[in-house]
Amino acid sequence: MEMASSSGARPRSRARRSDLDRLCDSPPRAPSALPDRLVKSPTFISEKTYKPYSSKRPSTSRTYLSSLSNNHVDIDVRDPGVKVKPEKSSLMDQEPAFVDVTKDVPGLTVWRLEGKSRLIQTDERDIGFFHEGATYIALQINEDGDASLHYWIGAFANEDHKTVIEEKAHELDRIVTHAAIFSRESQYHESSCFMRLFPDGIVYIESKPKTTVSRASVYAKRMYRITGRKYIRAACSEPSLEVLDSEAACILDGFPRMYVWIGRHCNYALRNKAIHVAKRIRNLQREGISHIIVVDEKDDVMNEAFKKKLHNNTQFSEQTQCCRPGDVDPENADRRMHRVSGDHVMYNMPEAAKPPFYQRYLVQRDCYLMDRGARLPLYVWVGSQAHENEILYAIKRGKTFCQHKQYPEVIPICRIADDSEPNDFKKNFYDWREKDTKHRQLKKLYSIGNIERALFSRRDQRTVAKKNELWSSDTLPDGEDETEIWKIDGDKMIKMDNDQHGIFNNGNSYIVLHRIRTGSFTQQVLYYWLGSKLENDNQDSVLDLVLSMNKTLNNQCIVIRVFDGREPPHLMSVLGNCLIIYDKELEDSPDVESSRMFCIREHDPENCSMRVQQVPVTPSSLNSSAAFVLHTPSQECLLWYGQKSRGSEREYAKQMIGYISPLSKYDYSIITEGKESKYFWNLIGQKQEYPLDFHIEILDRRLPRLIVCCLNKDHVSFNSIENFQQEDLCENEIFLLDLYDQIYVWAGSEVVESMQRQTPVCLKRYIATDPAGRADETISVWFLTQNNEPDSFTKFFPYWTSDGISGEKSYELSRKLIRQENMKIDIDKEMVDRTYVGRTKYSYKDLLKRELPEDVDPQHKERNLSEKQFKEAVKYSRDQFYRLPLWKQEQLFKSARLGHTGASENPYRLRIESPENHNQ
Repeated sequence: MEMASSSGARPRSRARRSDLDRLCDSPPRAPSALPDRLVKSPTFISEKTYKPYSSKRPSTSRTYLSSLSNNHVDIDVRDPGVKVKPEKSSLMDQEPAFVDVTKDVPGLTVWRLEGKSRLIQTDERDIGFFHEGATYIALQINEDGDASLHYWIGAFANEDHKTVIEEKAHELDRIVTHAAIFSRESQYHESSCFMRLFPDGIVYIESKPKTTVSRASVYAKRMYRITGRKYIRAACSEPSLEVLDSEAACILDGFPRMYVWIGRHCNYALRNKAIHVAKRIRNLQREGISHIIVVDEKDDVMNEAFKKKLHNNTQFSEQTQCCRPGDVDPENADRRMHRVSGDHVMYNMPEAAKPPFYQRYLVQRDCYLMDRGARLPLYVWVGSQAHENEILYAIKRGKTFCQHKQYPEVIPICRIADDSEPNDFKKNFYDWREKDTKHRQLKKLYSIGNIERALFSRRDQRTVAKKNELWSSDTLPDGEDETEIWKIDGDKMIKMDNDQHGIFNNGNSYIVLHRIRTGSFTQQVLYYWLGSKLENDNQDSVLDLVLSMNKTLNNQCIVIRVFDGREPPHLMSVLGNCLIIYDKELEDSPDVESSRMFCIREHDPENCSMRVQQVPVTPSSLNSSAAFVLHTPSQECLLWYGQKSRGSEREYAKQMIGYISPLSKYDYSIITEGKESKYFWNLIGQKQEYPLDFHIEILDRRLPRLIVCCLNKDHVSFNSIENFQQEDLCENEIFLLDLYDQIYVWAGSEVVESMQRQTPVCLKRYIATDPAGRADETISVWFLTQNNEPDSFTKFFPYWTSDGISGEKSYELSRKLIRQENMKIDIDKEMVDRTYVGRTKYSYKDLLKRELPEDVDPQHKERNLSEKQFKEAVKYSRDQFYRLPLWKQEQLFKSARLGHTGASENPYRLRIESPENHNQ
């Protein structure tokens, strides 16, 4: 039982600087009354020293909270240590596309950079489709008015566009009074903060929005490789056999059919997502006129026919292998936290902390940079009381840091505000607590002395506050029960008699099978208890034995791992609310005539469960928060009561005398703490210091995170799934539901036996590479199988149903629905816009003039072209042109200078009925 006892700066560049660089010139930090050795110290991050919450702290600078206040009035401060940001002089200097931007209207808005510096708002149907050679800005306003701002750079975007889009994004950031999340994103390497804005996934489409007609007329990259999990990417490439992967899915876009190729080992969630992306391309870019053909690699006939449509002379770019957090080995990631106060990495970005990170490191008046390696997003955290300049220069300083570290240019850089941290950031902290839990109403009364310690703490069992269902303890249903217990001796299982239930040895392991009958349903629970002195090699063998035992019971059991000293209340209830644990070393002692001492303490006050632990007969084994029974070789019994021991513990100590020494049941001596005699100290040893309380580290519960285990031949990786639902679970995969203090290991019904044997390896690997640094023994682990989930697991999934898990059944249903939709779609329907018939025809050069004839519609100049002129202008005949996707039609019209770019609505949409009406 565990008890508690008391370098130089780089030279400035003389190169020409952009407007953004001049804007981001960081001023010197405001003078501080603290010594320089403390201010510049990398470890000087104590919140108590800074006192950021003090209302009397003098401040002449504009902070993040003040910038968000509507009542803030700018004051011209003439302090040389504070630099006032220049404001826009008039609306004429503002980007025209941002005139109507407001935080009062929630929703997602996307702009695309065209020409040299013009932003065009994309159509709703084009949201989620990104040109490889373009740059974009995405702004999300939620219901609470918080803004999430991102600027995205395509893989083939030029340097001028990269600079302009960054300046435009910073301008929009000032307009929305600094977004809660602001990030720089790059193609194939988007962060989860950006991906969650597009729940249907993102599709990369070839070339730039505007290019030459000859280049735009070639629709070469019409094959899309689908990757990802919750938020998928569709990376475009030329049709090639090199793109096919047995663990992925691909889409071949053509007319009149669109092919969805499914790999043999592709998970069912990705299969359904690939079909969904194909339907989205059909409805938004094909006006609903296209048949979708699903080709499964397992179908040899269809698979060979599909491969004939491809060629193998295209070299598939490895760049389309999108970077995902699950692909990174966290064990090899060197994580550091830096305090940021300027643009120079060596002087202004000192290292502030190493793992494990604690939430108290984040001081409200400062700015911190979290470095997790070259393949994971870089986060710049800005405190609520930080200077406004820390917000304005966060992205620029992140770029400087990446250049100093020689990180790839495509690494995402995310600026996050206090109280708006994403889960990917919070998971790196050992003791992160959500701020909303600090304001929940208590259901018990506390004194002034213990209210701060008791507020929603699970570490102090005596003053713990009640929480809602999400933070509640896990329980099992009530009913008629039956219990069997086995002791593990090597590879043998020795069944224990009923009178020996609840009597364990900390050098062994035990299996407890508990059955609960409620009507016609029987819930089976398998506990395996691991003693504190059990060898580590035996723990894995015990788990293998338990899983094989569960297999003989048709995998219908809930398997729960229990460590010595961390027994859950439901296990104590199974054992009769009493657990007696003998010490392995003391029981194996050759001196059988020596004294014995037992510690009695209340394990769970609510259920009045008691835990009796044999301890060495030494003064250091005493504890003021428990009662002790001392049994001497002369059959004498002494009861020692600590000053903090409860009455229930003292009474149960008297009952334990009858079990330890029946002859002394009514003949014993009581000794209270502080009144021990010399005789007592002679029995246990010379008086010395001992603990005043028991210290057992108990983790706080956090919001749940769903992680999928990706098992390869010699590697295990983990992918986190945000905003998870039941359909994210697949019947042929293993998932982890992480509550921080508890982990559910869920296995689907179609998981192969070889993968099931790797379950312990996945769990051990996940805990060992945990960025928060949790210890294995502090986590409660439950092993579950499909169709045997308890309510404590299903409550985290909204609208749980028996058929809501993705699998072969849902996949076949999606294919069936596709076939039914194909029957309703007439692919032979007239697609050419015949409104050009009967119109006056003009030459192509006349239509490029600024002054057009009166009968020419500026939005549809192509209607006044003859068939020959039309083909010469866009390199396609009308019959072939209108078979292209809408984004390709728009690209061709703009390249031929026939398109209208002043309005946001698409002038090239065909005048035909919508897919919904067409399907009806």
